[in-house]
Amino acid sequence: MTGSELVPAIVLFVHNLFTALWIGGMIVIAVGVAPAARRTLDGQPAVFRLLGALQARLRWFVYAGIVVLLATGIMLARRNPGFEGFFAWGDTYSIALSLKHGVVIAMVVVALVRSLALAGPRPAAPAPAGRDGAGGAGVGRLTPTARRARLSMSLLLLNIALGCVVLFLSAVTAIV
Repeated sequence: MTGSELVPAIVLFVHNLFTALWIGGMIVIAVGVAPAARRTLDGQPAVFRLLGALQARLRWFVYAGIVVLLATGIMLARRNPGFEGFFAWGDTYSIALSLKHGVVIAMVVVALVRSLALAGPRPAAPAPAGRDGAGGAGVGRLTPTARRARLSMSLLLLNIALGCVVLFLSAVTAIV
């Protein structure tokens, strides 16, 4: 392998690694960590604290990953002879790449909403099982913390779906 082959191989490896970490990490949290935390901690406020702490801990890794994926993605696209420019629509490769870029932008927006808009100060202590427990008209309503957690999980699932679309579009660009 020559140096002219090694550098693109390393760039592709890093790009694939960070893609796997981001999408794989979201899947692990959605199908492994969150359900296990809810089951083990019985839906108590500790679940919200645990998942919030995990999200806060991983936030900077996500941001770094976005930057690495952007940089390596630009390098890979510019190296490809089929690359006509960002959001070009001239052929199948360009269409798939443009759609991929659009979906990636949506993923970044969702990730930022989850980590910034939903990471503000939390209400003190939610009622047991995430319900307000106020009696009367308030029975059965979710607390603000529980609503925030539900929205965060919904956005996580949306980002997993978007990530799968990105992987499919990546496969399309690899074969055309």
